[in-house]
This record gives sequence, C-alpha cells and structure tokens, in this order.
Amino acid sequence: MLKPEVLREKAELYVESCNTQVHEAPWTTGHTSTPSAGGLYKALELAERAYKAHKLPYEQGLSNMKDYDPRRFTWVYDESAENCVKVIDTKTGLLANWHWFYP
Repeated sequence: MLKPEVLREKAELYVESCNTQVHEAPWTTGHTSTPSAGGLYKALELAERAYKAHKLPYEQGLSNMKDYDPRRFTWVYDESAENCVKVIDTKTGLLANWHWFYP
C-alpha cells in the first residue's frame, strides 16, 4: 500500500499527463507527422475511456473524431475521494470516476 502522499503525487502527475495528452499534445495543432501522430492515438484512447466513464456512446476511428472530440474532457484530482482521479465532461459539467488509474 502506498503512503497517502505518494499516492497523491502519482495521481496529480497522472491527471497532468492525461490533460497534456488531450489538450496540449502536438496533434492539437495539426502536427501529426510523427510515428505516434503527435500523441493523437493516446488522446483517442483516453477519449474512449472518458466516454465509457460517462456512459456515453463512442465510435472508434479517426473518421469519427469530429463527433467524439477528446478535448471534451478534463481530468481532475480529488484529494477527498477514495477514487481520487476523476474526469469532467466539459459539455455537461458532469464528473465521473476514472477507473483506469493504478498507482
């Protein structure tokens, strides 16, 4: 079992990483010529999980990205909760537990 301060630090770094990959990675400005497509595939993976966390429909694939934009979601750290990583749907304002954080 991790000490609370270690868990907190890992969760905060994880949240920061998710938000960077979805909101600030090179793909967000059209730079997709790298082997990882500027982080696009990671952003799509996070988006799929975020849609599932919110029990929303989701269709995989780049051609569906216009309908399922990863930037719809923002990850947050909630120190007071047992499941301390959450994802906010910025379109609805709803918060959901993020079950994919394993410290």
